[in-house]
Amino acid sequence: MSPKIVYRKRGRLTVQNDFVSDVRSKANGYWPSILERLAIPTNRGEGPCPACGGKTRYRFDNKDNRGTYFCSHCGAGTGLDLVMKVNQCGAREAAELVAEAMALPMPEPEPAREKPQTDIAGKVAALAAKASPGQSAYLTSKGLQCPFPMLSDGSLLLVLKNGAGATTGAQVIKPDGSKRLVAGTVKKGSFCVVNTGETPETMIIAEGLATALSVQQFRPDATIIAAIDAGNLLPVAQVMRQRYPDAQIIIAADNDIKPGEPNTGKSAAEKSAKAVSGWVALPQSEEKADWNDFHQQHGPEAAAAAFNDSMYQPEGEKVVVKLKAIDGGKENQHEAVTPALNQMGASQRGEVLLAHYDGDLAIHADSDTVHHYNGVVWVPLTDKELQREMAQIYIDAEVAYSQNAIKSAVDTMKLGLPVMGTTARNLIGFSNGVFDTRSGQFRPHNRKDWLLVASDLPFSEPAEGETLVTHAPNFWKWLRRSVADNDRKADRVLSALFMVLANRYDWQLFLEVTGPGGSGKSVMAEICTMLAGKANTVSASMAALENPRERALVVGYSLIIMPDMTRYAGDGAGIKAITGGDKVAIDPKHKAPYSTRIPAVVLAVNNNAMTFSDRSGGISRRRVIFNFTEVVPENERDPMLAEKIEGELAVIIRHLLVRFASQNEAKQLLHEQQKSEEALAIKREGDSLVDFCGYLMALVECEGMIVGNAEMVPFSPRRYLYHSYLAYMSAHGLGKPVSLTRFGTDMPGAMSEYGKEYKRKQCTRGPDKGRTISNVLLGEDVDGWLPAATGNNNGE
Repeated sequence: MSPKIVYRKRGRLTVQNDFVSDVRSKANGYWPSILERLAIPTNRGEGPCPACGGKTRYRFDNKDNRGTYFCSHCGAGTGLDLVMKVNQCGAREAAELVAEAMALPMPEPEPAREKPQTDIAGKVAALAAKASPGQSAYLTSKGLQCPFPMLSDGSLLLVLKNGAGATTGAQVIKPDGSKRLVAGTVKKGSFCVVNTGETPETMIIAEGLATALSVQQFRPDATIIAAIDAGNLLPVAQVMRQRYPDAQIIIAADNDIKPGEPNTGKSAAEKSAKAVSGWVALPQSEEKADWNDFHQQHGPEAAAAAFNDSMYQPEGEKVVVKLKAIDGGKENQHEAVTPALNQMGASQRGEVLLAHYDGDLAIHADSDTVHHYNGVVWVPLTDKELQREMAQIYIDAEVAYSQNAIKSAVDTMKLGLPVMGTTARNLIGFSNGVFDTRSGQFRPHNRKDWLLVASDLPFSEPAEGETLVTHAPNFWKWLRRSVADNDRKADRVLSALFMVLANRYDWQLFLEVTGPGGSGKSVMAEICTMLAGKANTVSASMAALENPRERALVVGYSLIIMPDMTRYAGDGAGIKAITGGDKVAIDPKHKAPYSTRIPAVVLAVNNNAMTFSDRSGGISRRRVIFNFTEVVPENERDPMLAEKIEGELAVIIRHLLVRFASQNEAKQLLHEQQKSEEALAIKREGDSLVDFCGYLMALVECEGMIVGNAEMVPFSPRRYLYHSYLAYMSAHGLGKPVSLTRFGTDMPGAMSEYGKEYKRKQCTRGPDKGRTISNVLLGEDVDGWLPAATGNNNGE
């Protein structure tokens, strides 16, 4: 017989004090029948919730015959709790409804089901054996592409495990999104790991699979876990905290916002986070949404930013960094960081690192290199340097750290840094400020100047009557001797020094100083190093400028010196691209290759001038040659000359700033040096074709020599231009003449070195019809290497 509830009224009291608990106790074992009589569904599979109306999130599981249920929207409870929610009444009213339902004869309670004999691990393994990898229609509808074991009916099989790694069951997700647990599954504390981070320092726990997979898209660094539902968040979080006591645990909450109703997802997440000193990341939305919804609507980048920004601890803790100044000023030690570093997200650790640098960091757009403003210039910092600083912060805070924790903090911080601007070309930096060549004024430093280089010296006003002769006698003596007392050449050397001082790489020129040993070339290089600053100068070779891997070594410097170069012969593609302002490929070790412009002045110093095979004009337009011919006798050389000139550097700088107040004058002087006789003489020494063109006269029209070819007979160097070139090469003992095709291509550039134009056209009539006629003739000075007996003097 079923129990019968009998009670009496006592005055104004409707039930005894123990009425509710008595009804609850007597109803245990009969809840399926009671709820059916109250028109409340008792389906074991997930379906619509009779209390909140949520779809596919309600399940009646009747644990221990107590009428228990679960809804991911409105929570879980016992049978009496469910009656209260459905009827929107209090406990006493719900108990009265249950008592009335039980007043009728009740069926015999179902005997407690025996524990399944089938081992759940074996059962899941059998299901998995029947499954095959595939794409779930459910995940596709969620905007996710990820293979999972698929059953024959198109359902997804999600295997669950406990903290010890044992299989505890599985969840089956049908194509329409309805879910059920495989019979015998132990859900409490079971989960599925959908992404294993490099280290378990950050654990992100989501309710369902789709949310977990979405979080994986924008937080691939973390270990991502699906806890199946909101009710299992707390048990799973506790398992994770027990296994990983130092990990940062983040609950990726569902925002179950609904006016006038509790936010179940948020509440469950906060409860779980509080229990394990973790964090909550809640999608900010005016409507119900989880991180999968946010990911689909806004994309991975916006979702990543929103996820990091939304993180909070339920107690409302904020990231507070307290810095303790060390004697000396710049070095900082972290006295306290709240919350602890190992409880922070990557973005928050990045904020700590940024605070360590007082916020004075920016990033170069091309190289992705972080720069730090030190009060004078923006100094590049490698990722390794930043990582070492972050590690020191951990050490100061006495918190254990991992390589991944350090790296993720640096990488995340870089994403939020401002991009560096462009340095104004009218500014010249000094240790105590900048000189504006446009206004002629000196002013303090400003971080927005984006200076990358500055002189190590302070700027100061000149002394009364200051001149190079009287106040920089050592420099003046070197200068006059190097130029052989040529006043015009002295001005051109000074213009080259100004180009280095002002870092006018944008003039698209490079300097080449050549001459015998002891002529002052090395002193020129040392003076340029002083003007640019030793920290801004790098030594390289022509080969380094042409190799992307070696080019990485010159990035970040304002002066590239190629000292004591051996004889170079090549097309000069690297130096042409760098000085031409083109982006060049950089392939640094342990970093991704990139392209950037190298804002540096290039200075080559050699005993023998470089030889370039490129005669298109690209090198010639950029090359400024200085030939120092005066050798200082051994007994007159001063080994301390460079040190003495360094003591005069302030005078030299002031003179350059005054002398070239109009910077274009310096540029014009360098162009003048390009066309100088000494520069042409050097080019003739290094380029046989340029030297050959020195023996030619240019006509206005194409009425000169026939170009010809090597196969024409008889060999007539006074009639055929190409024969004349071959005769020149032979007479000078030079092998490997250029081909006829290359001869035609290179002649215009070689002739332009003399300010002459090379032209040719095809003859259309007369005895030379069909032949190519040039506009050049042999000069009178060819007789030195072209005997009159060679060829035919009368043109036949």
